[in-house]
Amino acid sequence: MRSPARRSARQKRRNRLVRRSLMFSGALAAAGSSYFLTLGKPETYQHIVAGATFLLGCGSILVDVVTTRGLEREGGIDALMSGGKLSTGLQSAAGRSWVQGEGAKLLEHDTEASSFYEEALSQFKESEDELGIAQVLVGRAELTMARGNLAEAQTLYQQALDGLPEGKLHQERGAILQALGDIAYFGNALDEAAQRYVEARASYKQAGDYMGEGNVLIGIGEVAVKQLKQEDAAASFDQARISFAQSGDKLGEAHALTRRADLSREKRDMPDAQVRYERAISLYRRCGDFVGEGVVRIVMYELLRMMERQMEARTSLLNGAALMQRAGRRIGDGSLLSGRGDLRRAPGRFEQARQIGAAASGMLTDPKEKADLARLLIGLGEMERMLGRLNEASQHFDRAVKLAHDAQDKGLIGDAMKGQGQIHRLRNNQRQARQLFKDAYGFYSSAGDTKDQAQTLLAMGQTEFLMENTDGARVTFAYARSFYEQLGDGAGAGAALRAIGDLESKSGRLAAAMEAYTEARNFYQQIGDALAEADCLFMLGMMNVGSDNMTAAALLAASGRVYRVVGVPNWQRRANSYASRIR
Repeated sequence: MRSPARRSARQKRRNRLVRRSLMFSGALAAAGSSYFLTLGKPETYQHIVAGATFLLGCGSILVDVVTTRGLEREGGIDALMSGGKLSTGLQSAAGRSWVQGEGAKLLEHDTEASSFYEEALSQFKESEDELGIAQVLVGRAELTMARGNLAEAQTLYQQALDGLPEGKLHQERGAILQALGDIAYFGNALDEAAQRYVEARASYKQAGDYMGEGNVLIGIGEVAVKQLKQEDAAASFDQARISFAQSGDKLGEAHALTRRADLSREKRDMPDAQVRYERAISLYRRCGDFVGEGVVRIVMYELLRMMERQMEARTSLLNGAALMQRAGRRIGDGSLLSGRGDLRRAPGRFEQARQIGAAASGMLTDPKEKADLARLLIGLGEMERMLGRLNEASQHFDRAVKLAHDAQDKGLIGDAMKGQGQIHRLRNNQRQARQLFKDAYGFYSSAGDTKDQAQTLLAMGQTEFLMENTDGARVTFAYARSFYEQLGDGAGAGAALRAIGDLESKSGRLAAAMEAYTEARNFYQQIGDALAEADCLFMLGMMNVGSDNMTAAALLAASGRVYRVVGVPNWQRRANSYASRIR
């Protein structure tokens, strides 16, 4: 995220030169005026007064030079410009550099993020801020994990852990140990993962962090499931639910309920499983997490079928697939995933949905069911895409295209082709992706699916941006926005404005990006989408870092409050951490 303060450094230098020139002129004028004020006094006395007056003026210039140079070096010059009092010093400058690195990482500006992290790391080391050093190393580790390099990420996490002072920062220690446990779990090193999770839980307990404890209990439960220790897993998931409930983490509670219900379903304790699944659905819906709700509805297909409620099972399955498709659209159209992108916690829930979805697709064999099977495959394809399994996703979309053609359903053909386009876009085949989006748009137009036409425009705009056709992307997004507004779709208009905000921020036009996010926030307020509103506040806060730190801190704190109300305290914690570092 390019700081406006950096880009305006030359203007600030000009302003300082003008200010000091005026101060020098004032000193000369004051010295000259002193002769009139001392008329009648001896000439020597007049010269002394004039000289003293001039020296005082020059002294004020010297003070200005020394003070502003120190403030600029220590990151405090923006504090004076922000309309409020902010902390200054090397440690504060390092904190702001770290937050800017986090913002650049969020916008996928990897090179710029690395540069900010380097700057922050150097300043934190100079100021002997052990927590700051660990925060930068964790940021680097997350950046490395996003590139798929788990070994390097593990090394960075271990360095961060080793640098924390003994007996202090228990919450931060727990978070790093949890990340190391996640890496071991995904590498199938289950004993190591369990050990890391147990250590993390002990740290979280010392910090009194219920949400952190719930997260590692989920991890312990997932390890126990893989080790076929069902009773241990059930106990861990139950304890995790209690911890999440105490912390106010509604998403975490829903994850724990889902995994505990999976175990009851496998034991054929149908009433218990149904109650837990329905409670999880309620929590996911409250948080606006379509991914979570879609997973549960797909998994409930098997439960309802075993209870011989065939029609309800079919409805649940297709609704789950539709929610997955809806989630895929939202995750595909924005760089900030927030609660909707919470894909790493309780990974076993996705494995259940994948298995049950695949089994269900093999049972829909009636020729009359081709359209429903295509809908299911599109939903499963979106889930695989979100999880990064592009080959599996592509196979689902390919099969869905053929079935949709057989069913002569133009809207479904558009859905499947758009899914294929997303896969090509992720594989950096932008021309093929753009053509598929165009074809999908044509099918939607023939079917009269106007909202899908508008959503396809967002996908096309993203592809144009990746093809470095920024102006074309800007026009396409604006067209999508007007399309949604004509339809009276506030959520769609907000999504289009968020896409415009992402585009402008990635292009370095932060003023235009902030305007788009502000308008998007207004739409989300009107329709009551609090989580999306929090996302917009968060992005607005991040974009003000470096140019107006008081405003940035206020916006980030405001987003944290909304995240807390919605039940997503993990992002509340992140927002508050950033706000505290830039104050």
